[in-house]
Amino acid sequence: MRRSTTSPFRLAASIALLVLTGGCFNSNDPENPDPQPEPYPFADTVEQLMTNFKNAYEEMDIDEYDNVLHEDFLFEFADGSSVAPPSGFYTRADDLESTTNMFAGEQGEDDGMLRPGVRDIDFAELTLLDDWEEVDVGDAHFAGAMRALFDVRVVFYLDTEDLNTLTVDSQQVFYVKSVTEEVEGGGTREHFYLIGHHDFGN
Repeated sequence: MRRSTTSPFRLAASIALLVLTGGCFNSNDPENPDPQPEPYPFADTVEQLMTNFKNAYEEMDIDEYDNVLHEDFLFEFADGSSVAPPSGFYTRADDLESTTNMFAGEQGEDDGMLRPGVRDIDFAELTLLDDWEEVDVGDAHFAGAMRALFDVRVVFYLDTEDLNTLTVDSQQVFYVKSVTEEVEGGGTREHFYLIGHHDFGN
């Protein structure tokens, strides 16, 4: 799913509009504003985590994408990928650098050729294909996590005058991990993070 240094979404504009207008108010009760839904609710379930991941990608929101990733996150390239590093993995830092460049619309390189930057992303499908299962304790990278297989389809609209797209259509495994975090005022809660992502290629 990644394309070299720029691997091929608009929350900021919506937030700016809300700030400018003071929010949207209920016409039946102008003194009480309608509660605005959180764009990225707290990820206390795997379902909410995956929804936040999908929305952050589609909105090209690098801050929320950063929030989704576990500190030990690894992206595993498909076997034989021409853009994979020698290790076959991107670390969290590698992935964030690549994704930041992509969300910023910077040009990328694929098979030695420059490609236009990404203007927009349509995350068309993220379908769970089986139940979440625990990862074997002997796994070298994701022991203690859970994993599941998804059908993924993402369309990248390139920044060109004519319609020009790249489509990722593949099965991918996502690994998630729950972290117990303290809550202000006392107590704890479970927070799910994406700790691994394995792309099997188109």
